[in-house]
Amino acid sequence: MEMILNENDLVVGARFENGTIQDYVDEKKIYGLIRIEDSTANWFLFNKEESGEDLQKLYKKVLKEEHFIENDFGEEIVIFNKKGSQPFEAFINKIDEYLGDEMGSFI
Repeated sequence: MEMILNENDLVVGARFENGTIQDYVDEKKIYGLIRIEDSTANWFLFNKEESGEDLQKLYKKVLKEEHFIENDFGEEIVIFNKKGSQPFEAFINKIDEYLGDEMGSFI
């Protein structure tokens, strides 16, 4: 996975063999976009106690739509607005890999 950096050398996404992932694609910077082959989905990390008001509102809205949530020790990876043939699990695996690589780059 090749990290994408912004002008301040902060990680803002990544490229991988069959897709890309971006941290934020909306004006409020609360959710990202992941693409695997011909499929896309939006995603964000959510923590009930620590997430801001905008993220709390989005979380409640997403719960009413088709979505997938993986609880990762109190922090949830939320995937929504999925289009294409890739299963939710493929998106989760890539997001987990991305988050692991991103954390590893800080150490």
